[in-house]
Order: sequence, then C-alpha cells, then structure tokens
Amino acid sequence: MKKYLLSFIILSFIFSACESTPKSQKAASTETTQTAARSTEGWLGSYMQLKDALVNEQQDLAVQAATEFLNQISLIDKSAIAEANLKAFEALLPGIDYDLNQIVNLEIEEQRIVFKALSEKAVQLTRLIGSNETVYVQFCPMYAGGAAWLSLNEEIRNPFYGDKMLTCGVVQETLNP
Repeated sequence: MKKYLLSFIILSFIFSACESTPKSQKAASTETTQTAARSTEGWLGSYMQLKDALVNEQQDLAVQAATEFLNQISLIDKSAIAEANLKAFEALLPGIDYDLNQIVNLEIEEQRIVFKALSEKAVQLTRLIGSNETVYVQFCPMYAGGAAWLSLNEEIRNPFYGDKMLTCGVVQETLNP
C-alpha cells in the first residue's frame, strides 16, 4: 500500500509540473521568447528560433532556423575559443551538422526527436564557448526519458510537446555570461 501511495505522489508531482497552458498565455509568452531570440546573434539565435518554431508547431520555420543554424555554426571564430576547449568544440561539430541536416528533411514530430540530440550538443557547446547572455538549461522529464533544451527565458516553453504540454519542465541550470 505504501508503495502505491508513493508512486501516486511521484506521478502527481510530475503531472502537476507538466500541466498545459491556455493558448492566450502561450501567444504572449511566445512573443517574448521570439523577441529575445532576435536579440541574440549567431548560432544561439538560430537555435532559439528553431526552439520557438517547435514550440509553436511551425515546421517550415524550424527548417529555416536549422538552415540558418548550419550557416552560423560555421562562422564561429575558433581562435576565440580557449585552447583547452577547442578539441571538445571540434568534436561536437559533426554531430551538430548531422542533426541540423536531419531536421531540414523531417516532419515536426521527427524534428523534435532530433532536436533532443541537438539540444544535448547545444548545452555542451554553450558550456564550452559561453554566451553574451544568460542561458537557461531547461528539462522536461516526460519526453523520451527526459530531454533538456536551452532558453533565454526562465519561463518554460516546451519545444517537445508544443501546446499539448507547453509548460512541462523545470529550469535545471543557469549559464551566466
């Protein structure tokens, strides 16, 4: 009996963290996220545009953002990366390139699957080369065994479920400039 009660409490906690948000709230928050993403240049801005496209279930915009991300990742100045991080940075690039090329050719649900892998690499990339802005590592325990992504806002906007579970997740870590 205690085992069932404990299971019920844990599941209740998870589902309460993952309740859906009305579309009117979604629209206001999405606008804030998109404005913040436009203020970020380079690969991180393209990543944020890709994340926002998945949040808003906009497959075509996700393709555009992934294409721009591919362009931006090649423009990163390797000479500005600390020598101790350069090897790890270069090791991430083929996987990022592969993931982005996959996203360009997939439907939105498959894009989300690949976005999970891409986000793992983007978190590592941010830790390696830093950012000019505060970046939040957010985490959804419900998607495919758990999935992390980056955001410029502390507010959760889950790219893995769109409006089905828009606010599912927690801020796992804050990466300061």
